[in-house]
Amino acid sequence: MYNSGNYYTRKNYRFIHSNPVGLILNLLWVYICYEVCRLCFLFENWNLFSANMSWSTFYHITLGGFRFDTSAIFYTNAIVILLYLFPLHFKETRWFQMLTKWLYIIINSIAIFANLADSVFFEFRKHRSSMALFQEFQGDNNIGGIVGVEIVSHWYFVVIAALMIFFLWKCYRFPETPVKPRKRYYITQIVTLLLIAPIAICGMRGNTFMTATRPISVNYAHKFVTEPIQTGIVLNTPFSMIRTVNQIAVQTPRLFESEEELEAVYSPLHLPADSLTLRKKNIVIFIVESFAQEFVGALNKDLDNGTYKGYTPFTDSLLQQSLYFDQTFANGGFSIDAIPSVLASIPRMDRPFVLSPHSLNHINSLASELKNMGYSTAFFHGADNESLGFNAFVKQAGVEKYFGKNEFVADSRFGGMKEFDGKWGIWDEPFLQFFCAELSELPQPFMASVFTLSSHHPFAVPEKYKDVFVDEGLHKLHKCIRYADYSIKRFFESARKQPWFDNTIFIITADHASSKRTHDVYMGEVGGFRVPIIIYDPSGELPTGRQPGIMQQMDIMPTMLNYVGYDRPYIAFGKDVLNTPAEETWAFNWDFYPQFFKGDYVMRMENGRDISEIYNYREDPLLKNNLKDKLPGNIQQDMYTEMCAIIQSYMDRMNADNVSVK
Repeated sequence: MYNSGNYYTRKNYRFIHSNPVGLILNLLWVYICYEVCRLCFLFENWNLFSANMSWSTFYHITLGGFRFDTSAIFYTNAIVILLYLFPLHFKETRWFQMLTKWLYIIINSIAIFANLADSVFFEFRKHRSSMALFQEFQGDNNIGGIVGVEIVSHWYFVVIAALMIFFLWKCYRFPETPVKPRKRYYITQIVTLLLIAPIAICGMRGNTFMTATRPISVNYAHKFVTEPIQTGIVLNTPFSMIRTVNQIAVQTPRLFESEEELEAVYSPLHLPADSLTLRKKNIVIFIVESFAQEFVGALNKDLDNGTYKGYTPFTDSLLQQSLYFDQTFANGGFSIDAIPSVLASIPRMDRPFVLSPHSLNHINSLASELKNMGYSTAFFHGADNESLGFNAFVKQAGVEKYFGKNEFVADSRFGGMKEFDGKWGIWDEPFLQFFCAELSELPQPFMASVFTLSSHHPFAVPEKYKDVFVDEGLHKLHKCIRYADYSIKRFFESARKQPWFDNTIFIITADHASSKRTHDVYMGEVGGFRVPIIIYDPSGELPTGRQPGIMQQMDIMPTMLNYVGYDRPYIAFGKDVLNTPAEETWAFNWDFYPQFFKGDYVMRMENGRDISEIYNYREDPLLKNNLKDKLPGNIQQDMYTEMCAIIQSYMDRMNADNVSVK
């Protein structure tokens, strides 16, 4: 008689010992070790966390930490996963199996030691270690002695590490033995590998391709904490190391031997004026995707022999009632550069701040400082809530509320998912109407910023406007700029009806210029950073018209804080353009190389240290005539000294986590 029980027993045994299950269990043991390391980290540094730690807080932090653990585990075990699922039968030979096991043990032992070592050194650094650690201790002959002393004094971590390694060794599951026929074996192994490969890639990213456009970074840990220092619990050291590869700080000029010498030339510390005028104005900031200065007709009256009209009729009309400066620049060339520059007065310095080794630093921001004056704060972005990691940075910056696609869809007033563009997020027009409605719900005074997205590849407009915003320009993007401009117009039509409108200052700028340039003056590395910065005050208290001087994105924070009468010191790398003489205004950006604008000139450095070029960008917009060593008087040396001071001050403060007034 057929014994069905034995059949199901054999079937279950085969499933339990199958390659996918064996791999999952092996990775599960690593997850357990990472969580043990997190607990060790917490208890070793309990004095730093105990004041604001509860079971619910730790539970939330652990859930966030799972994503960073997943990324680190899949990265470090990638070769083990590949060998384990290798679709050839000889992988079941003894030597191949032991090779895979030893790699598994060695790789994860290193990860365990790194996590436990950081538990000890976190007290001194207040951050998880990054690749900058190797540069920091380069040439330090005493590092071996320091490590030796700490190993002896923290012997219990050595015991815990040994127990975890023993646990991994004993619990390791070997791959299953080959089954017959061979054809079935190969099909099974190949299918398994193809199924697990995309899961592993998503694990490395820390998210899926559908929920975010880029992998999580160390800065993303801010999303899961209430205090910046708690990011140390969320993160793990292997992840922090992996994500900061190739992010070792570049060598920068050091002209100043003492802090006093440096601050005599430049300091980002802003002190309140002796006399202040308190103005509790609402502040609303538009960061419009790819809204380059080239597209604004009123800012280009001389283009095409005076016939150029641009693509922004509403913005042109608003300019007649607004304040703007003669020269305006972005501080970076990417969307992720704009938010730190605009909201926290932090420029891109050789790489995006949010991807740098300094991204976990304590920072001041427009939101964090205005909170001291009783402001409510919010940030809006129509994409998926995890897109570009904006939600993590704005939380780090002290913004209280985040509104993304999720919140828009949950609000039935504006069309929900019917307004999804099918690619990036919610179309600009409905999202800006949602933005206006939510502003009316915020307690006054408020500071809110919105980042639009429709003027982006694939350069489409809503179906109902396909015959309204036709491709009249030289590129498909131009119809999207028309649509973005129209969406801003519709926002102002709604906002003018709100009681808060007259008591609000509106600022319109771009995240960066556009790569779709059509005029020679915008083709180079000067024109490529030109963006509008328009300040509109419906009450008429601010002056209007074109002002002499230079303004950059990171000037927005100090200019607004000083204007509303902020009475505390803060750190901002920009300046208050309303109270700085035109000849003293400047701008800085760094994409392939650092650029410094002052007066009529732009200076560039090579290797972040030596002057390579100087141009009169007003008279020579195409940058044909290099004036290095040809300028009269001390213009070249003074510009170089100030540029070096800005770079050195930034790097010194970032390396010391001294970019906020605590």
